[in-house]
Amino acid sequence: MKGDSYVRASTRRPQAKRARADACGEVCDVEVIQADAVKVARAALPSAAEGERLVGLFAAFANATRLALLVALRSALGRERPELCVCDLVAITGASQSMVSHQLSVLRQLGLATPRREGRLIYYRLAPGPLAELLDDALALARGRQP
Repeated sequence: MKGDSYVRASTRRPQAKRARADACGEVCDVEVIQADAVKVARAALPSAAEGERLVGLFAAFANATRLALLVALRSALGRERPELCVCDLVAITGASQSMVSHQLSVLRQLGLATPRREGRLIYYRLAPGPLAELLDDALALARGRQP
């Protein structure tokens, strides 16, 4: 072992797998492990419970209706009343009231949206915290801009 890393010649891969990987340019001819970098990266990994929570949060963004609801709720933050009622969200997304209500329930369970009842109406707002900035950054990347 030399310093904080070591080098080991890699074993030859089966020909079909190797050709496919080489075409992508993602194969090393030697294996170099940088012990310090590995240690830091492992320490940064979330716990099992945190990892499950992260997967759930990113799954919220993977559904088009939920993402539209989050973006719509984000757009309301600049208003005097930074919230939208379920009827507004139905009109914005074009989804059925049943679908919007279900997806809002998922967002509420994840802690991404908070409801407020006023008579027969239910208003939702984006949960406080870094979610608005995350949405802004993600939208900027999707639109080809730097966050």
